[in-house]
Amino acid sequence: MSKVLWLLDRTVEAIAAGIVAISTILVCLNVFYRYVLETGIVWANEIPEFLLIWIAFLGAYLAYRNNNHIAFEMVVDAVPQPVRKYLISFTDLLVLGLSLMMINLSVQWITRTGGTEIETLPIQKGWFMIILPIAFALIALAILIRIFQRHSNAGKETI
Repeated sequence: MSKVLWLLDRTVEAIAAGIVAISTILVCLNVFYRYVLETGIVWANEIPEFLLIWIAFLGAYLAYRNNNHIAFEMVVDAVPQPVRKYLISFTDLLVLGLSLMMINLSVQWITRTGGTEIETLPIQKGWFMIILPIAFALIALAILIRIFQRHSNAGKETI
């Protein structure tokens, strides 16, 4: 299981890095066209804006997997050790519920508006919005795995 998760994390990192690289190239290309060639590439502004959504949500999954999200550790540290893993799991269940709700809402949103084309190219917005249910499904999977690991490692604290 850990090899699969490792591979999944590296794949998500590679996709996010690739999208950052593509966005950077498009922005630099547009700057070159605009200031050197005195023309512009209209779509080179819009595409990086939409790709930023992918970067943010893939980054949210990676931050969750690496335990890098903001946390109020003072509250958790104040709770006795036996109760701590259940308190953390309760928080995880709240985030899991939010993730499941967001999967449902984002699929509804894509169904309703995803067929609309972006302003500068004949690309449907749904291709950029599809990351929402994917990222929330990844986060939900990560939460379930973390809860399972926390409760299967008796005596070990996995936060």
